[in-house]
Amino acid sequence: MFGLITLFILGLLITGFVLALQYRRKVADLELLTARLRKEVDSIQQRLHALEGQDVTPSAAPAAERAAAVPAPTPVPVPVPVPVAAPVPVPPAVPVPQPAVIAPAGVAKAAPAAASIAAPATAPAPASAPSAQPLPAGPARAATTPTWIARPDGLVAKARNWLFTGNLVAKLGLLILFLGVSFLLKYVAAQVTVPIELRLAGIALADIALLAWAWRIRVKRPGISLPLQGTALAILMLVTFGAFRLYELIPAGLAFAVLFVLTAFTCLLAVLQNAVWLAVFGIVGGFAVPLLVSTGSGNHIGLFSYYALLNAGVFAIALKRAWRVLNVLSFGFTFVVATTWGLLRYTPDNYLSSQLFLILFVLFYIGITIAYCARQAPRLKHYVDGTLVFGTPLAAMGLQYGLVRHFEFGLAFSALVAGLTYTGLAVALWRRNGFKLLAEAFLALGIVFGTLAIPFALDGRWTSAAWALEGAGIVWVGLRQRQTLAWAFGLLVQAGAWISFLFAMLELDAATALHANIWLGCLLLAAAALVMAFNFRRHGSHLYPEFMASLAVLFLTAATAWLLGGIWNEILLRTDAATQLNLLTISALGVAALLAALARREDWHAPRALLLAVQILAGMVILSHASWAWDQHPASLFGGSFLSALLLGAAAFASARFLALRARGGDALLALVARPLLVWSSLLWFAAILVPLTSWLLQLVGGDVSMQPHAGEHWLALYLIAVCITTPVFAIVARRLDWPQLRWLTVAVWLGLGLWSANLLLALYLRDYLPTGLSWLALACALAAGEYLLRAWPQASWSLDVRAQRLLHTLRTAAPWLMLWPVGAMHVSAWLARHEDSVSPAWARYLPAWAMMLALAWLIRRCRAGAWPVAPIAQWYQHTLIPLGALWSLLLIAAWNIVDDGAMAPLPYLPLLNPLDLSTGFAVLLAIASYRLFPAGQVPLPALWQARLPVVAACLLYGWFNLMLLRTVSHYVGVPYTFDAMLASQFVQAMLSLVWSITALLLMRHAARQQRRQQWSLGAVLLGLVVLKLFLIDLSNVGGIERIVSFVGVGLLMVLIGYLAPFPKAAAPAPAEPNPRAAA
Repeated sequence: MFGLITLFILGLLITGFVLALQYRRKVADLELLTARLRKEVDSIQQRLHALEGQDVTPSAAPAAERAAAVPAPTPVPVPVPVPVAAPVPVPPAVPVPQPAVIAPAGVAKAAPAAASIAAPATAPAPASAPSAQPLPAGPARAATTPTWIARPDGLVAKARNWLFTGNLVAKLGLLILFLGVSFLLKYVAAQVTVPIELRLAGIALADIALLAWAWRIRVKRPGISLPLQGTALAILMLVTFGAFRLYELIPAGLAFAVLFVLTAFTCLLAVLQNAVWLAVFGIVGGFAVPLLVSTGSGNHIGLFSYYALLNAGVFAIALKRAWRVLNVLSFGFTFVVATTWGLLRYTPDNYLSSQLFLILFVLFYIGITIAYCARQAPRLKHYVDGTLVFGTPLAAMGLQYGLVRHFEFGLAFSALVAGLTYTGLAVALWRRNGFKLLAEAFLALGIVFGTLAIPFALDGRWTSAAWALEGAGIVWVGLRQRQTLAWAFGLLVQAGAWISFLFAMLELDAATALHANIWLGCLLLAAAALVMAFNFRRHGSHLYPEFMASLAVLFLTAATAWLLGGIWNEILLRTDAATQLNLLTISALGVAALLAALARREDWHAPRALLLAVQILAGMVILSHASWAWDQHPASLFGGSFLSALLLGAAAFASARFLALRARGGDALLALVARPLLVWSSLLWFAAILVPLTSWLLQLVGGDVSMQPHAGEHWLALYLIAVCITTPVFAIVARRLDWPQLRWLTVAVWLGLGLWSANLLLALYLRDYLPTGLSWLALACALAAGEYLLRAWPQASWSLDVRAQRLLHTLRTAAPWLMLWPVGAMHVSAWLARHEDSVSPAWARYLPAWAMMLALAWLIRRCRAGAWPVAPIAQWYQHTLIPLGALWSLLLIAAWNIVDDGAMAPLPYLPLLNPLDLSTGFAVLLAIASYRLFPAGQVPLPALWQARLPVVAACLLYGWFNLMLLRTVSHYVGVPYTFDAMLASQFVQAMLSLVWSITALLLMRHAARQQRRQQWSLGAVLLGLVVLKLFLIDLSNVGGIERIVSFVGVGLLMVLIGYLAPFPKAAAPAPAEPNPRAAA
């Protein structure tokens, strides 16, 4: 409960944060717009002042404006001569640079007018015009645009300056002061405690004030008022609940009353303001009240009386407002809580009260549905609430089942009453305007409940029979009268008949099923489905032709399934062993014959497809009844399913050959049928024929299987050898008979090679098991057969996709290559075991690894020559396989560098000349050679990765250098080459600190001289790691000379870095090119 309250408060906080963020964003947008407009006004003023500064005599237009502004005296008809003043030399106007401003539309339109006014200002004044002094040009007001708006990079520059300049000691002091203040506040909070009553009262008073303010602004700011009202009411509910549940300040009755009043008040506010979500919040809180203040008394009458009161309120609201979400929420709460109570607390003693409450709730939601329809029908939109119309009877029947399951025919009578009720409602609403759709929905529910009354009163088999006949009849009537809903309902009834029959069969045991005449029920269902298939086929010409044809095929399939299932069920119940398999085959052939006769009589292609499906299904059943355990086949080859599978396979193969010959005349359908038959015959050959044959051979050669130590491995090897012998025969037969489709049976060799290689690799790498000689013989046969097929396919002009070629070459090359290392390691380990313990066991790793690298180098040489085994796809080896092999070698060596100390006993350890470092060098050379196989400019890496490849290589080389130093320390200082030992060694930590610092010094010094900021930053990062390691690891090594060396050495090196390797200066900007237009 506390977690629920926490989640609710967190949701309120997130909502408030989002609202504040939106408000702050609007304010920021307004500030940005104001600053932009202010900048544009300042620019326009600067331009005006610049234009005024260029004028010496005012233009005629400003003079006219000033003359119009001052009242003129009475005009004198006689002109008075005015002396002409001597011309005053005017200095040339100095152009004032104007800032580039993106003016808005209004300013852009005013620009031509300003230009037209400024143009005559430069012309000399006429002689008769009086000389006037120009207005003093005031200084242009400085732009007040904030720098963080005018310069987008201001924040970045400030952050950079704060980071690399200034008094860092003061900043650290401020951080310490902040930590001290936080500690003081934590102490005060721990010592001074405010009573919980005052805290809750303060929260409640502040929340009431918030609610009052939200109510006052409901007209002016409804977008803010409604969320604030909901939040305030939620806080009041939480305060009440907390006072009751968490702090036990008020009794349960008072808490219940307060929460109910708050719920009613919330719904009242929602109705007054037409705020559906406020009503939703109120009703959710109302339904949650008894759950929150429950004391565990189990008074269901009080609970459901309260829910009835709430539902009455929802019904009253539904008469005024068409709020669907409110109706659905109240429905969900009511029935979820009722279902939960029924599962946990209901007893038969509570039947009468529970039944009455259930009826009352159903009537409530039927009334709410009708009220919603009445209010929505005039609007002509969604005036039937499907959730309540169909959800109410479904939920009610689920609860009704729990109430009347102890009564005989109780559920049947309930369904009958429900059907009569909904039928009566449909009749009452049928002729009323606007209720037609709702009446049809009620009528459908009445029919459905009437139909459901049958299975509730009768046995499952009788129910299925009645529904099957009813469904077929309804479909026939619906199709004849062209009523879609009618025959669609008939489909549902037919589906119900099938499901009912299946459930009835599941309840029968074997003894009862023998005398239940199941075949009669299956025959009845098959006949009904066949009649429906004929009806859909005959009426499909004028009602949805494609859909009707699909339904006809579906029901024909169902009829076939019911007929075959009934026959097979009787066979399985009454026979066993080989007789059972034979009868299953014969019955399948009989059904296939019926389908063939139907296809010929009706000229219908669907029975032909089903005929093929029946044959395949019969074979699958035979396979399911056959013994798949390799060690459980009978000693006699013909004592199991071998003969049946052989006959079925031969028949399927012959049929496929016959259809393939007939299809050469251009019949695409025959060719399409021939391919599945060929696939089926191949499945029988590899699964149902070769499996018992291999088991018989294993028993014939080795005797009793249980006495053989590696019988399972030998059986798999023999099976693969049999596949390798027979599949090339398929290739020869396909080429002789000119039957290209038969070539796909040879793919089994490649599949066997892949699976057997994976099996051997798993045994070698995960189980450390060296397979027997027969397993290696099987691998050799698979490689030889696969190599033969790789040559036979091109010779027979059979196309083999390039991707398939790449996959096969990868399989036949990579699998043996990956086996070199574990096989060699096992043999070398066995050889070393016969010697003294002074020999290092690591040689068992390195010698096979060198063999793998040698094989990879041989492949590189053969790839350059373009000969076997890389031909004809040498490019695939160059660009994929060899680079992957080199990468595998690098990863293997990298793992050994981490876990191995490079011991080479009985030889002494020498840095760079031990087997581990030599293997590392070999792997690097292989990687370089594989990289050089790519033509120039064709490396399959993005340009950015290629540019960073040297940096990555340098980092890896530096990592190897550190590991080499650690191995040297391990051998010469005596520190074990483990992570914990190296971490605890003060000498190792001091050495790493100094080495890393020297590396940082070299990097940063070189970067400072070459003006490379990225390289300097890389050195700074490495230096930061050193400092971090000093304070996290070296500092904990109290009392050791190594810590002093670390800190002193690193400190001196950092001083040298600050003196010798300052931060590189930014590159000077390139000089701007002169603008020829400006010069002109």
